[in-house]
Amino acid sequence: MSKLPSILLCIFIDCVFISAQDSPARIENIRTEMTGKTMQLKYDITRSSPGSLHQVDFVVLDNRRNAIRPDSISGDVGSAISAGHDKSLLWEIHKEFDVIYGDFHPRLIIDIAENKRHIRGPEYAALSLLIPGLGDYFVADVKNMKIKPYYKTAFTYGILGLSWAAYKNREEIPPVMAPPGWYTSADTPPGEDYIYIDHYWEKEPASTDYWLFPYDSEIILGIGIASWLFDIIWVARKGVVNNRVRNSVLGDLSLAPNSQGFQLAYRLNF
Repeated sequence: MSKLPSILLCIFIDCVFISAQDSPARIENIRTEMTGKTMQLKYDITRSSPGSLHQVDFVVLDNRRNAIRPDSISGDVGSAISAGHDKSLLWEIHKEFDVIYGDFHPRLIIDIAENKRHIRGPEYAALSLLIPGLGDYFVADVKNMKIKPYYKTAFTYGILGLSWAAYKNREEIPPVMAPPGWYTSADTPPGEDYIYIDHYWEKEPASTDYWLFPYDSEIILGIGIASWLFDIIWVARKGVVNNRVRNSVLGDLSLAPNSQGFQLAYRLNF
């Protein structure tokens, strides 16, 4: 693996896991610890059938969101990994790079299949263009999302509804007009106290009585549109990452028999 001519070691750990569509097993409770240039990652494999063995693989996204398959890893990774708690993986980063610049995002992958439902591409951003949050269901596992898609849908529609309510409840106050007569005015000639005005004139200019605060509808509408656009961009970026992970990891597929029929699996050589 090539060296990176950089000056800063900065690794952001936001490990997530990806699992096969037909596999009930899940990776949970991911913990990481950095010691110098070595990262230890601990995790639990839960919801596994008794006696089942799993394929657990490790891929890292660099600061350009490119997928990297590390060479210097050891521990509970690869094939025939049993379920249980406190599984441990060690990544000796110094053997991969002299110095690392930017941020790295590790991914744990368990029993993945090419038809994985939640690792689809950026084209699903079009669904979020129709309904905010809809595309999230196809590029990420909703169970592991901190901000659920239906939160995004409810928030965006709620904000847009509030903007409409603010617009409907604002009141446009017309100018106050005075009838013809003698009035004191800034246009009164010097030495005279009053001036006769024989037409209606504006005494108080037109104004707007806003419902919540000045320009409330416009500001709230901007927040709603920004929330919608953020979800579209998030789904598109997540889809791009999914494609890179899928292309990097799913290179060696095989069809193997098991007790329930056949299982689509793959193997990586680290």
